[in-house]
Amino acid sequence: MSFFDLINPFSYVTPFHADGDAAEESVVVAADAVEAAAVVIEQIEESNADEEETETEKEEEEEAEDKAPLIKEGCGETLACKSLKHHYDECAARVEDGSSESCAEEFLHFMECVDHCAASKIFAQLK
Repeated sequence: MSFFDLINPFSYVTPFHADGDAAEESVVVAADAVEAAAVVIEQIEESNADEEETETEKEEEEEAEDKAPLIKEGCGETLACKSLKHHYDECAARVEDGSSESCAEEFLHFMECVDHCAASKIFAQLK
């Protein structure tokens, strides 16, 4: 046996995953390069199969559609919040006509009313 047979790079192979981390306890000792490559390919295929199973599980556990925006939109049309929305709309119209004022205060009052109305309805929807 020659010196080069002793330092064959395929006689001791440590496979690496795509993210660059060394595989756990996956040291392959093979007599030749073909056998080592076959073992490494088998380990990669097994890890890919595990990843596909977790992706399938994630798809099955998808969350339901968020109903909060619809609830908030409905609360914006209630009698309690309608007057605040009217004040905000008037302010926005003045700003569009060239006024230099800010409608932040009107907007915050309106959103506070919407959030107050929507909070109990949203939490009632939670499981």
